[in-house]
Parts: sequence; C-alpha cells; structure tokens
Amino acid sequence: MKTRVMKNLFICTFIFFVFSINAQQAGQLITVKLHSKLLEQTITKESPDRNVSIYLPPSYSLKKEKHYPVIYLLHGFAGTDDDWVQSNNKGQKFRTIKSIMDQGIRNGKFGEMIIVMPNQRTNALGSWYANSMVTGKWEDFTIKELVKYIDSNYRTLKGAQSRGIAGHSMGGYGAIRLGMENPDIYSVVYGLNPAFVDFVGDITLENPAFDRITAAKSLNELIANRDVWGVGFIAIAQAFSPNPDNPPFYGDFPYEKKDGKLTTKNQIYESWREGSPSQVVKRYLSMPNKLKGIKFDSGIYDEFKFIVINSRLLSEELTQNGVAHIFEEYNGDHRNRLWGPQGRLYSDVFPYFWELLEH
Repeated sequence: MKTRVMKNLFICTFIFFVFSINAQQAGQLITVKLHSKLLEQTITKESPDRNVSIYLPPSYSLKKEKHYPVIYLLHGFAGTDDDWVQSNNKGQKFRTIKSIMDQGIRNGKFGEMIIVMPNQRTNALGSWYANSMVTGKWEDFTIKELVKYIDSNYRTLKGAQSRGIAGHSMGGYGAIRLGMENPDIYSVVYGLNPAFVDFVGDITLENPAFDRITAAKSLNELIANRDVWGVGFIAIAQAFSPNPDNPPFYGDFPYEKKDGKLTTKNQIYESWREGSPSQVVKRYLSMPNKLKGIKFDSGIYDEFKFIVINSRLLSEELTQNGVAHIFEEYNGDHRNRLWGPQGRLYSDVFPYFWELLEH
C-alpha cells in the first residue's frame, strides 16, 4: 500500500513538473486598442482605434528586468491582425504566431522575441502602409506611433539594431518599403510574397477590373461581388494617388477612357510606380544608414502573377546596385507555404530575425 502511494505521488510530481516546464515555455498573446491621432478625421471615415495583437515570450512575466527584440508583422490585403493569431485548423500546431513562437523557442529554433501585429485594414480592405490624404497616415502610424507605443509600454530593446519588420503580400511590400526607407528604425526586413506595385503581370490596363471600377457605383458594390482586383485597385489608388475631390472612390486611376478604350494617364501611372522595386531601391541608396539584413521570397505558382515578377525585379535591382540580400523562390503559391512545421514563418522568417537582431 505504501509503495503504491509513493508511486502515485512520484507520478503526480512528475506530471506537475512537466506541466510546469511547458507552462514556462508558453508565451502570452494579448490584444490592445491603440488610438491613433494620425488616423482621425479621414475622408474615407477610417476608425482611428486599431487593434494590435502582441505576442510576449515565455519569460516575459517571470524575468521583470529582461528586455526583448521586437518584430513588427504586417498582414496582407483584406486581412487584419487576426490572420496571425487565429487558426481555421483547430488543434493543429504551427497554425498561429503564438504556436509557432512557443514551439520554436521550446525547440531552440530561435529565441525569445516580442511580435507586434497591428490591424491596418481600411474600408477598402488595405492601407498599403502608405500616407494618404484620404485614408490617413498609415506609414507614420506604423513607424512612429506604433513603435513609440510598444517601446513605452513593453520591455523592448530600443533601437534599430533590435527591431525588425516583416509581412506577407501587401504586408511584405509594406515591410520592405518601410524597412528600406527607415533603416534608422528597423535593421532587418523580411517580405513574404511581397506585393510590389508595378505595371507587370496582371497589373496592366488589360486587367478587366479597371472596366468594372468604371461601371461600379460604390465600393460596397465591388466588395459585395467579391471583386478582389477591383477593390484592390481602389485601395492602391487611395494609397498612391488619393483625391479627396473624386468620390465615390477618392482616388485617381492610371488610365482614362478615350473613344471607348483605356489609355495610360501618365501622371497617375508614375504615382503608382512610386511603389515599384526600382523606386524603392533608388530611395534606399540615398539613405545614410543601411540595413543589416534584407530577405524576401516568392512562390513560383503565386496566383497573383505580378508578385513573383516584381520580386525578381527587386532582386535584380538590388544586385545591380551591390546591395546584399537573400531572395528565394519556392515551389508554392500565395499562401500554401506560410504555416506548418515546414512553413516559411517557422523555418525561415523567425530564425532569420533571431540570427541578425541584437538580443
């Protein structure tokens, strides 16, 4: 009887020990509401109150004197911070940023970092992380207000050398552009399938979405019809060629109709090209500071053809100008290689930041 009691006591103690270790290796996910003065009173009536999901690593609540490097993680078009923190595959590992971070830290794949995931979706489903006179100053919100808030309220390692920025699709574009244009704020960037805007692939005047925009009476009409291209082009127009005097879309488009045909409208065409790889690299070369790391990737079967073409163009521009970087093409499409134990987030993104950020 005594032996059995001792055996049960040992088992209970062992189970408690295992659960305690696992609990210590689990991070915390919180969501806060950040009010932005830069997003108040916009023409398109965007909400200035933005959700920000934040992953705090396992030791954050235990080691009160410890400070951590930070990665800002930007979502894609039509997404929100929920893309990173909620999973449609219940019970499966590696399907949320929290599960990836917890598992990666536990396995020694990378170390403890704070991950900041803001919601920067507009009424047209995407801010493009750009300052706009109609939707608000999204770039300034990201690089100024958000960074200041995180550094003031959480135990971060302040300074560019411990701060990185990453994102997927529209967020990948935003991460590379904001990172390369602000190397005094971030030191490492990673773009997953970065959606650079340039007139290649399926971003041409031949895209039938431009005709659908001309025929549409409202943004909600295009959203109700699930017109991804139509709404996407409106979001780009609001970001890169905003026009407060041009309702209902409050943006100008790089075409005009003459004799029933679409022709290029040069001034707007060039405004959209400000987000192209060549222009981003050109601005980066003029920066006094330089990044410690630039990495981006693209699935060769991405359904949005302009993404892989522009990613190649970005790599060519960087190479021609002697800028060190890593560009990888892989056997995948726009989303299918993000998650899972072999996914890009777990195997490439977070290890890359851990290797280069000071911690």
